[in-house]
Amino acid sequence: MSNVFNFNRLCALIRRQWIAVGKIYMMSIVIIAGIFIAFYGFGISMNYEDLKTNPQVMAGVLSFRQPLFYFLGLFFITIISSSYFSDLGQKTKAIFELMIPASRLEKFLSAVFYTVFVSISAYILLFFLVDLAFVSYLKGFGTYTTTEILPSGEEVVRVNLTYFFELKKWNFLHYFYFLPILLNGIFLLGSIAYQNYQYIKTAISMIVYVAIWMITFVYVMKLTTDNTIGLENSNYFQDEGHVFQLFFGIGIILSLIFLGLAFLKLKEKEV
Repeated sequence: MSNVFNFNRLCALIRRQWIAVGKIYMMSIVIIAGIFIAFYGFGISMNYEDLKTNPQVMAGVLSFRQPLFYFLGLFFITIISSSYFSDLGQKTKAIFELMIPASRLEKFLSAVFYTVFVSISAYILLFFLVDLAFVSYLKGFGTYTTTEILPSGEEVVRVNLTYFFELKKWNFLHYFYFLPILLNGIFLLGSIAYQNYQYIKTAISMIVYVAIWMITFVYVMKLTTDNTIGLENSNYFQDEGHVFQLFFGIGIILSLIFLGLAFLKLKEKEV
C-alpha cells in the first residue's frame, strides 16, 4: 500500500477508529462527568443551608472549579494519549493494528485528532455544561449579588456567582496553552515505545527528566550568576512577560519535538 498521504483515506481511518475507540472514549467521558458532578454536588451539599440565607457564601462554594478544570484536564489528556497506541505492546493486537490500510502519517494524524482535538473539545464542552447546570441551579436559590456602599457614597453591586467561562483568568495563563500538546506528545511516544505499563513508565520517565532538567538549570544559573554584578534595568528576564514568552517558546518547540519523535517511533514499529 502507498505511504503517500491521502485525505479521503484519512477520513475513512478516523471513522474506522471511532468504532475501535468510541466505547473507551464514551466511558472516559462518563467517568469525568461523574467526577465533575461529585465535586459540585459535595460543595453545594456542604453549604446548602447557608446558601439560602447568605448569598455571599456562593463566592466560595465553587472555588474549586479552576484547579479542577486544569489539573483534571491535563490528567485526562495523558490517560487518553497513553492508551491510544497501547495495543502495539501486544503482539496479536499489534499485527492487526499495523495491518490497517493507511499510511503511517494518516495513522499518526488520526491519533492526534482523537487524543488532542476530540478529547480536549469533549472535556471543555462537558465541564461547561456541568458548570452551567449547577450554577443555574444555585442562581435559582434567589439573589446572588450583594450591594455595598463605598466611603465615597457610591453604590457597588458585587456578583457572588458567575459561570466558569465568565471567571477572570490569570494574565499569563495563555502562555501555558502548549501543555496539553506537550503532554500529548510525551504520552503518545510512551504508548508506542513501551510494551506494557505505558502510562506508569512514561510518567516516571517524565518526572525523572524534569527533575534532572530543573536541577541542572538551577546549578548552571548559580554558576553563571555567582560573583557577578547585576546591572539594574538591563536584564531582559527582569520582565515577567519576557520570561513567560521564553517559556512558551520552549514549550512549543518541545511539543513539536516529542510529536516528531512519536511519529518516528511509529514508523520504526512498522518497519
